[in-house]
Amino acid sequence: MSRSRTDDLKLQSHEEEIRKFKILQEIQKKIGAERSIDKLLPLIISEISELMDADRTSIFLVDWNTLDLRARFSEGVANDSISIKLRMGIVGWSVLSKQVVNITNAYEHPYFNPDIDQILDYKTESILVAPVQDDEGQILGALEMLNKDIGCFNDADMALIRDQAQMLGRKEGLSVVNMPAGKAKEVIEKLAKQTSCERGSFFIVDRNTNQLKSLFALGLEENDINLNLKLGIAGFVAVSGQVLNIEDALQDERFDSSIDKITGYKTNTILALPLIDHSGETIGVLEVINKKKGVFNESDIQILKGLSSIVAIAIVNAMMFAEQEKQFQSILEVMAASIDAKDNLTAGHSINVTHLAMGIAAELGFNDSEVDVIRTAGLLHDYGKLGIDDQVLKKPGKLNEEEYEHIKQHVRITRNILDKMFFARKYRNVPIIASSHHELLDGSGYDRGSTSKEISFMSKIITVADVFEALTADRHYRPAMPTEKAISILEDGVTGGKFDGNIVNALKSYLVKNDYQINKMSKDSQYMDIVY
Repeated sequence: MSRSRTDDLKLQSHEEEIRKFKILQEIQKKIGAERSIDKLLPLIISEISELMDADRTSIFLVDWNTLDLRARFSEGVANDSISIKLRMGIVGWSVLSKQVVNITNAYEHPYFNPDIDQILDYKTESILVAPVQDDEGQILGALEMLNKDIGCFNDADMALIRDQAQMLGRKEGLSVVNMPAGKAKEVIEKLAKQTSCERGSFFIVDRNTNQLKSLFALGLEENDINLNLKLGIAGFVAVSGQVLNIEDALQDERFDSSIDKITGYKTNTILALPLIDHSGETIGVLEVINKKKGVFNESDIQILKGLSSIVAIAIVNAMMFAEQEKQFQSILEVMAASIDAKDNLTAGHSINVTHLAMGIAAELGFNDSEVDVIRTAGLLHDYGKLGIDDQVLKKPGKLNEEEYEHIKQHVRITRNILDKMFFARKYRNVPIIASSHHELLDGSGYDRGSTSKEISFMSKIITVADVFEALTADRHYRPAMPTEKAISILEDGVTGGKFDGNIVNALKSYLVKNDYQINKMSKDSQYMDIVY
């Protein structure tokens, strides 16, 4: 018996679901293994576009410091061209989310906009807001009450304002859009008295400007308050936490077409949903644009919902990893700065050596991870100078034998301090790399007198960078020498078996590429007393 067309369609649908499930598994494997946020986001984008059969996908992340929703990666659009301000105020949040909002401490809430307080020299503390919507759920306006006399609005207040808002939204009730200011004044004054609060406002929505305009504001009778609601689809999803499936973007009043105008792209269909972390906080928005065939359906929504939790976890993990790395690097920079604080004349030495060492490493073909290890060791290479007597460090003349032996101890102190620090596996050799920067290939360095085969190549790089930076900078015992002279001394050191020739050549290449000025100068006795 032959199969019917219905059977064929069911089979195709079943096979398509299996295909998408397999893709979901692959996506989970790929994004679960990636820890770099800059690599993770484009990976997620490309995989989701293929899975959803969509033309474009964008990921927006919420910046809670600036209250921006920023496009961290968006196909076909420059990353910095999409930035949505979320500071629309508590009333705007209530209207967009269609929820009664009760807040005790306004200034602690991320959506509170203090601009009006600053203009009116007022201090908002507690806020109670209810959206006014008609029987079809369309927002008509909002009621707002401020500063309850006992510090916070209670359940009875919430029920009161909710009932009042519902009554105003009913067809058989008052006409909110055409309500006279006198009637609005009566409503607010009555609510203020019943809830025992200082101020209240009655807002209506202006569909032409997409703003909330005050019909009456108790205590501000001479001032109008206008609140902008234009957040776009992604902004709405971030604020409301709702999933939106838009079949015709141009017909949706929440859609912001400005990006299309900038890029020349035409947005037709949109499926957008919030990315929510384990604590329930919205960290961003996933937006899929222009289904290649038809519109996004319920199956697409369920697939994207299932994927969103995986994406949110991957993004949070990558962001935490990036924050930990940033924290680690900032600690290193503070440690380097503490060395500089010992002596203003040599301030910046550790950072300058680090930049030179990283440049040399890049010239030699070291990968990013290896260059990062060199950066860490470079920043910490002189940390032991914290244990050296200032009178020796800042002595204007030549050191005597006892003073020289004392200053040589800084490498041992560096190693002892860094050995006590916990370094992740990648950085486990930093203590020995950092503390070997005075070792020379012929064994004449200190403090171990190691020879070439015993010295890490990374240490050899830092050694050359350290010598070059010290020679070309002012010191208490001599002025800075020209770049050409410093290079000449390093080349003599290569000939004498002290420095690696490949490293010195890489330094020269790095200097040329970075436009270091090479000054021609004859030999001068003031530079001849060099101690490595």
